[in-house]
Amino acid sequence: MTQKKAPEIRKEEIFEAALRCCNEKGYFNTSIEDIAQRAEISKGGIYHHFKSKKDLFIELFHTVADRYFESLRKEVHLTKDPTEQLHEMVRKSEEVFHKHYDILKFCLEFITLGTRDPEIREEVTKFYKTRVALFAQKLDEGVIAGIYKKIPVTGVARTLYFLSMGFFLTFFTVAVDFEPIQQHTINLQTIINGIRRER
Repeated sequence: MTQKKAPEIRKEEIFEAALRCCNEKGYFNTSIEDIAQRAEISKGGIYHHFKSKKDLFIELFHTVADRYFESLRKEVHLTKDPTEQLHEMVRKSEEVFHKHYDILKFCLEFITLGTRDPEIREEVTKFYKTRVALFAQKLDEGVIAGIYKKIPVTGVARTLYFLSMGFFLTFFTVAVDFEPIQQHTINLQTIINGIRRER
């Protein structure tokens, strides 16, 4: 007799199948039937966990984003220096880039769906606000510590977000003529050099 899998294990398998299908065929060309076949589960089994394809992909997006932010928070608290914490964010981004290329590709496509879908736009907005808030916290700590100039913290935090998202959009949509992590590091260092207080 086949042992029944725990719901959380089943959901992980569905997420993995959805991720692969989306990256191979795109969101709109991926059906619940495709995901079910890849996950070796019935369509009814998927609908047991998710109301719709959109709900499945929204939860997948939040799951991978939450895991990323949680790992990032753990990494950046290993050092108390705000500048080093920003650099640690880049190093963590490098790790995610190399180990989870498929997740980044999916996230980028999902984010672009917000241009036409108000519900997805709302979910992506939560991601945007969380990322900006994390950047802003580190910048504010640097200002308080006297490392950075008195800057519009939230505005600069948005700049960091815009740079990182523009970087990934470019990487996945053009014939790349740069080394990804090296360029990502240059982007961050340029911002830090501009806001660092002269000693």
